Amino acid sequence: MFDNLLGQDEIVARLSADLGASTLPPSLLFAGPPASGKLTTALELARVLSCDRGPLAGKGLDAPWACSCPSCTRHRVLAHPDLLLLGPRSFPEEIGAALDLLARSPGKASAYFFVRALRKLAKRFDAPLYEGEESRLAKAAPFVREIEERLEAIAPERIEPGTHSTELTEAAGAAAAAARKLEALVPAAPPIFQIRALETWAHLAPNGRKKTIVIENADRMADAARNALLKILEEPPPSVEFVLLSARRSALIATILSRVRPYTFAPRSAAAQGLVLERVFRLGSSSWEHGVPDIAAHLRSRRPFPPAAARKAAAGFLMAALEVRAGRTALGPALEAFRLRLAAETTDGEGARSLDGALAALLEATKDFGQRDDAFADSFESFLAAFAELLGEALREICLSATELELVGSWARAAREARSRRETYNLSPTLLAEGLLYGMAGS
Repeated sequence: MFDNLLGQDEIVARLSADLGASTLPPSLLFAGPPASGKLTTALELARVLSCDRGPLAGKGLDAPWACSCPSCTRHRVLAHPDLLLLGPRSFPEEIGAALDLLARSPGKASAYFFVRALRKLAKRFDAPLYEGEESRLAKAAPFVREIEERLEAIAPERIEPGTHSTELTEAAGAAAAAARKLEALVPAAPPIFQIRALETWAHLAPNGRKKTIVIENADRMADAARNALLKILEEPPPSVEFVLLSARRSALIATILSRVRPYTFAPRSAAAQGLVLERVFRLGSSSWEHGVPDIAAHLRSRRPFPPAAARKAAAGFLMAALEVRAGRTALGPALEAFRLRLAAETTDGEGARSLDGALAALLEATKDFGQRDDAFADSFESFLAAFAELLGEALREICLSATELELVGSWARAAREARSRRETYNLSPTLLAEGLLYGMAGS
């Protein structure tokens, strides 16, 4: 039980004690930083509560991950009808890492990881969450069907270690492609209609022993959805376990905090992160980024447009604007030093770059911000994040004059405005990037 949760021994001990003493409350809060195992624990708890050999079956705490009971078989691939999963999540990172793992080390373990990564997304579109709102599923349904059809070829129980086949590779690639389209349809926060729908579902009898509702990033809920959830938590049905996940416990309102039992996930130690990277991702120390075990960094590196690529693109973007300005009038000493630093970072041998060249390089690196490849659909946000990080470094680490400080501050405001206009009005990221670049250059 909980043998697939690494590096959180205190959490395992607490949950095991609560299950053994039958003192597990109906509503829990798993709070802790990203990549600390919160969702893994929630899904494992859901399996244990349904297990034919588990505590609710009167069999003590004997509910191993490899249990062969029908309930556990379905829970391992996240296909159990007694599990609801909702809330926003960064899917490209885990799906990219799962695709990479399946290609490098095909076998049952990597197949389970891949299937679960895809179903974590697909389950956001389970029918019970859209009761009375079925029309909202129309756009998502084809992608969900595509994912499920492709996953049939990646059934973990049929895959042997070292299995390599064209069918497996094609199925995984097609499933990941469908997932990229589906992710765009995931609500940014659980809408109120889903909270009302899950309340109806919660009062129906479970298929097995216990239903589990997992809400990721529960702190992001809007007021209406949060208030609707609060009413359910006041009198939860006895056959349902609620598990709220959050990386920002302080952002949850006091009335919700008073109705859940908190379990605090500490950041995993370097040794624990190394263990996860080795056992789960099959990565030795020679593969760790910068030689340091960091699960979050590994996941980010699996994005089609990873942080390193985003930073290089942002550095070239900034350098082009600075060089155009330097061609008209001398930069201040601090900004000149910053320009030279950016030139060293790009290391592409191109030297000075025109504004048009910088824009063309950015569009090529991002496949026109996803227009030519859906995998890069979130590249505009990644680019802006890297851009903001570079400006932040300039503000923190370089002694800017008052004039230089105002200039860099205006660039930061322009970037925030570009993000806001993209989110609010869905404007073209290409036009927004072009406007940002030429505005920075004073053109």
